[in-house]
Amino acid sequence: EGKRIGAFRSDSAAYQASVFNYCDHEDMEKTKKAFRLVVVRRPVQGDLFDGVDPKVRYKVIASNREETAEETVRWYNARGEHSENRIKELKLGPGMERMPCGQFGANAVFFRIGILAYNLFRMFELKVLPEEWRHHQLRTVRWRLYQVAGKVVRHAGQVYLKVRQAYYGLFAMIRRRIRIVAMV
Repeated sequence: EGKRIGAFRSDSAAYQASVFNYCDHEDMEKTKKAFRLVVVRRPVQGDLFDGVDPKVRYKVIASNREETAEETVRWYNARGEHSENRIKELKLGPGMERMPCGQFGANAVFFRIGILAYNLFRMFELKVLPEEWRHHQLRTVRWRLYQVAGKVVRHAGQVYLKVRQAYYGLFAMIRRRIRIVAMV
């Protein structure tokens, strides 16, 4: 109520006259019932025993956006990063692709803990990790960062984390950023 949809993108399930008519009625993208089809041709790797002819796959995007075809394809492809890839990462990152048992209540608790873990990871990723690490999925960060061999050492009343030299600067920077985030 009181909100306006500025743009709509979907998969082929939305390629229906009723959806286009609704979008036109709501003045999305200020269209006057005109739209164009952008056809994307991509080579597909053939099977090993298929022969030498490469296969080709076509994708068609129906759009009423007033921009170049390349910009329309880029805009359309961004849908995966904002929804589909996040759902996939939520399932696979914390290991929630399979529920642990047959009891609904126990699975609900497991799922909630997984969502909390994922949200904490996203906050860590956005607020603490350096920019070049922000495009990695949770499992990649887990393998590259969380599972770095280290040793906690006490010496002269101090506690130290000893890691490989290549990771020292990264861990020091993460520690500084965590302190800054914790103060806010």
